[in-house]
Amino acid sequence: MKALIVTEQHTLELRDISPPEPGPYEALVKILACAICGTTDRELIKGTQPYNKQYPAVLGHESVGEVVEVGDKVTSFKKGDWVTRATAMPGGRMRDGVYSCWGGFAEYGIVSDRIAREADGEANAKYDYTALRQNVVPTTRGAPDLAQATLSISLGETASWIRGAGPLGGKRVCVAGTGIAGLSCALWAKLAGAKAVTVTGRRKVRLDLARDLAADHVVNVKEVDDVAGAIKELNGGGVDVFCEAVGQKDQLRIAMGCLGKNGVAAIYGVVPEGHYDMDSASFRSNVTVCTPMAEEHLAFDWALNMQQRGVIPTEKLMTHQWPFADAVKAFEQVDRGDVVKGMLVM
Repeated sequence: MKALIVTEQHTLELRDISPPEPGPYEALVKILACAICGTTDRELIKGTQPYNKQYPAVLGHESVGEVVEVGDKVTSFKKGDWVTRATAMPGGRMRDGVYSCWGGFAEYGIVSDRIAREADGEANAKYDYTALRQNVVPTTRGAPDLAQATLSISLGETASWIRGAGPLGGKRVCVAGTGIAGLSCALWAKLAGAKAVTVTGRRKVRLDLARDLAADHVVNVKEVDDVAGAIKELNGGGVDVFCEAVGQKDQLRIAMGCLGKNGVAAIYGVVPEGHYDMDSASFRSNVTVCTPMAEEHLAFDWALNMQQRGVIPTEKLMTHQWPFADAVKAFEQVDRGDVVKGMLVM
């Protein structure tokens, strides 16, 4: 089968590898599409992602596919189900001289039935990070749309994450970043009843999209010298919650500069350098810094339902689709900043 391989840092290629063989607690999945993660996938390619340093490796972790074969012990999946996050190779394994970067960019993958495993005595199955996020796509509102189902992985992740920032109703919220994470966090804040949502970024077209989707105010960081000051001015002296969704090391310092007393700085972004820029002058003891968990399986069904009802405009967020053969070209386009969210269709 074809799979997208990071052969070494900064190098991608489509390569033939042997398809996975499901065990008794596993189901074989024909992968239909896999979305590109603008953070993790790109960091894995660059070699700056801390969870994998071994190449060559199969890339991709936001896949949706159809179950075509089930093991004898499987109870949670059946043939014909659409499922999320199937992997060509589970983490920590190696096949055909290739390691795993989760492996959703492949023609076939595996999902594991953690519920059946736990029922048969595997006590740790409930904590299986990958299997916990491999779930059946609901059909309560009819047959799912592939773009909506794939986008729901990202949307479910940010929707579950933002709950950790606390109740947002009646609060002033600032979201740093205009990628899919920042834009969706702005949406969730507005849907949660935020009094005002401010979005910061550096691309006018993305800031216009943020305003269209949810933002009451936008700040183009290229046009102001004092970003924190601009945020405070727009929000009558400060914000209550600052969502860091851009992964840049100056963001925590900006958060400390614009948050009001007892404010919350919630970190979603991953800083390539591994740390934020902070100094004793900018640190504040009356601000809480937190890193909420991102668990899209807790909000996946809801995110899909919101798209199906038209509350969330899929077409404004899932902006690009490419055939699998154009995988390398697709990543080049993502790197240029042209893509809000895109998926490779197998």
